[in-house]
Amino acid sequence: MIRRLFIYTSLLAVFCSPALAETVYLQASQDNTLYDSPTGRLSNGSGEHLFSGMTLELERRRAVIAFKDLGVIPDEATITSARLHLNLSKENSGPSPINLYRLTRDWGEGSSNAAENEGRGANSETGDATWAHTFWPNRVWLETGGDFVQTSSAEQIVILPGAYTFGSTAEMTADVQLWLDQPSQNFGWILTGDETRRSTAKRFDSRENENEAWRPVLEVVFSTTGSSFDFSGPWFDPSLDGEGYLVYQTPAGWLIYFFGYSADGNFRWLISNLVTLDLLIAGEPFELDMSVGKPGTFEAPTPGNELLPYGTLSVRFDTCTTGQFILDGLDGLKTSNVIKAIGVDGTSCG
Repeated sequence: MIRRLFIYTSLLAVFCSPALAETVYLQASQDNTLYDSPTGRLSNGSGEHLFSGMTLELERRRAVIAFKDLGVIPDEATITSARLHLNLSKENSGPSPINLYRLTRDWGEGSSNAAENEGRGANSETGDATWAHTFWPNRVWLETGGDFVQTSSAEQIVILPGAYTFGSTAEMTADVQLWLDQPSQNFGWILTGDETRRSTAKRFDSRENENEAWRPVLEVVFSTTGSSFDFSGPWFDPSLDGEGYLVYQTPAGWLIYFFGYSADGNFRWLISNLVTLDLLIAGEPFELDMSVGKPGTFEAPTPGNELLPYGTLSVRFDTCTTGQFILDGLDGLKTSNVIKAIGVDGTSCG
């Protein structure tokens, strides 16, 4: 161990930081229910509940919800997953699907507030979204019941009251990425239930619900470049003595050295090619080509004509201090469950 750490510390330099996924939980910025009415006379902008599905009287209900406060996510971020958390507070119709669709027009949340269980709605107020209106009383949907894309972003079978999570799906992730990149297109989702039969309506809790734990939440995982997480430095497998990896993440890309032993017991240096990554995601591997050669210096890099092809290195970081490196080449297959030996000043690991 002393020998290994001496080699590591003597070769450590100053490195830059790549990206790592981060998670935020966002509260809804607005929500409402569209009550089936050709005149748009009903809404529930300030109510505690949202409805989706078909009533006993064969009247449709569709919930609309938006998360427009994305300011905590950096503009240059890449969205890697999105999940919508809702609480179902009432149902009496058995299992039924609820689908999310991305809305394509803006809509409003007024001061209407339905009484009792809120299923019948209240008189629409200025700015309310209704079955006919985006904003009551004089701005309307192109299609009554809401304008939205025809491909579902997520589906969830709803059975009993309790917490439900929609996603993450590729479509939901793409929706949130669109909203981040083009805020003017952020109109949220509409939730539609089974509208082919009576008594399928479900009641979810809205952002105005008195119980904060039951309010809608959007969980977003994203990655950015230039984060405070650092992977550069020496990495080794505690079960393998006398060998390890030196990881460099520079502005020009990734570069990794391997030092250890060949199949016949001779000391071996390997050098990777330079790989650029648009995004580094924890748990997802990337691959580098490896060559046989001695390590150079900044002033005297190893000449290309002295390098011989070796094989490939698959690199996976599970956290900023643990991961798995798989070397596949002239000496066979070597899997190393690695840890980071030394950190870099000014960086952190969450």
